[in-house]
Amino acid sequence: MIALSFGTGTLDAATYLGMDRVFGANMTGNVILIGLSLAGSEHVPLLGPLSALGGFAAGSWVLGLILRRVPFAGGRDASLVPVFWTAACGMLAVTGVLAFLPMNDLLIHTVTLAIGIMMGFQAIAARRVGVPDVSTVVITSTLSLLFSEAGRFWGGATTTATMRRFAAVASMFLGAMCGALLLQLGLWCAMLVPAMVLISVAVAFTVIQHPSRRVTEDARTLVSA
Repeated sequence: MIALSFGTGTLDAATYLGMDRVFGANMTGNVILIGLSLAGSEHVPLLGPLSALGGFAAGSWVLGLILRRVPFAGGRDASLVPVFWTAACGMLAVTGVLAFLPMNDLLIHTVTLAIGIMMGFQAIAARRVGVPDVSTVVITSTLSLLFSEAGRFWGGATTTATMRRFAAVASMFLGAMCGALLLQLGLWCAMLVPAMVLISVAVAFTVIQHPSRRVTEDARTLVSA
């Protein structure tokens, strides 16, 4: 989940700087941009944020309908394997489109819609994994909790939760820097990072679900019991 937060930072930097100021994953920012545009603010896009928000809503809604019928099995839920693979393949396809097709307004809005769908998948899957304070697409609440514990952090009495919150914030920050730097080489270069991160997460979840690994872990649980 920390890796996904890094990928999200890279994605938002790439889409905001390279795709007409739209956030690929941060829907809070898109809602603000839509409001500013409807209020008549100059140079604030409307179709881009609408496309991202619409895709995010559609992806979250469809995946929510599917997972609602699947019994919850904790952070190692086997139902998440195809979800992460779908999001990874979708992001990889988007990267390929940006690398080989000429950029125009229609392509940008179509790609933005597709990215929104994939990020809707990622957000719901991350919520299903259930790592506290790591939603992978937004860190506002994580920041508030982290700053509320600042005294504990600087005093050395850190907790696992505090370190996890710090890692989530730092990973998204570093991801944004990475995205901005890679954008100098090309939009597709920056977009390749979140795609590869999603592929890595999909591989990790696939390995976790391997029968031999599950048997070994079940055996360890029995021995410890």
